Amino acid sequence: MLSRALVAIIVIGSVGATVVDTFAAEPPVARQDLTLSPEVLKLLRAEMGEIAAGVQGIALSLAIADWRSIQETSRKLRASYIMEKQLTAAQAEELEQVLPDHFKQLDRAFHQRAEKLGEAAAVHDSKLVAFHYSRLIEGCALCHSAYAKSRFPGFAAGEQRDPVH
Repeated sequence: MLSRALVAIIVIGSVGATVVDTFAAEPPVARQDLTLSPEVLKLLRAEMGEIAAGVQGIALSLAIADWRSIQETSRKLRASYIMEKQLTAAQAEELEQVLPDHFKQLDRAFHQRAEKLGEAAAVHDSKLVAFHYSRLIEGCALCHSAYAKSRFPGFAAGEQRDPVH
């Protein structure tokens, strides 16, 4: 029987392979860092911190078949931890104006994927949970590579490489 750590490594490794394949297939997008007011940026960073903790927890929960935890985390991801609850009307309008359509599309896809992840956990389908989890992480990487390169300079460094060498 595989150890829990080995299962987690296999799941995380498959995520990396999926992300690489998707980057190769994605059409080029105008990449930019988002310019937001300090208040909205603070809320967004808090939201991203909660999402990161949830996503990391899913990997462990999958490795130990904690379906209830995956479902609960999925529900929180779908509902947004902070942004939906704490945005003022002016801040919501700022996001509507500032966020590019591609960003909004990635966000919608993330929330839809979180829902599918929870549905797979509800029926205890570990393979489907792993698939949706990998696609969820892929969405994070796609968004960060397009809109948060200064926060995640590894994505910007990848674009600097000479494709011939």
